[in-house]
Amino acid sequence: MLQRRPARPVPPPPLTGGAGFVAGIAAGVAAGLTAGAAGLAGAGPGGSAAAAVVVAGVGTVLLAAATTAVGALAVAVVCWGFGDGFGLHHLGELHLAGPDLWLMAVLLGAALVARAAAVAPSAVARWRPARRRTVADGTAGYPAG
Repeated sequence: MLQRRPARPVPPPPLTGGAGFVAGIAAGVAAGLTAGAAGLAGAGPGGSAAAAVVVAGVGTVLLAAATTAVGALAVAVVCWGFGDGFGLHHLGELHLAGPDLWLMAVLLGAALVARAAAVAPSAVARWRPARRRTVADGTAGYPAG
């Protein structure tokens, strides 16, 4: 049987939603710059797109774990915009075709999973197995004698 522990507040995330959004812009810019650098290095369109998607994905996961749920979704959308606009396409053009929507779905899913994984330890710690009451340790309800 599980027993709920006394209420203990869940610690707030290190970044608020707004700060997570601003950090997401920085991660998105890094994804765009990575796509440009890969293109200049001769990686071709596929290589620059892959580099931008990887940087956008890593930035999304890391920042989503450190911000609120709303901030995590905002980070995913911003990183999608930069990864799609500068990695999959050129000159910041956003498209809503098949690969673009898949990238958005993957980044949103990764953000939600990372946020859930960041919150899970404190949520699980609230529940513990019920302790058996014994006469030996004086918790069976008998007066101390």
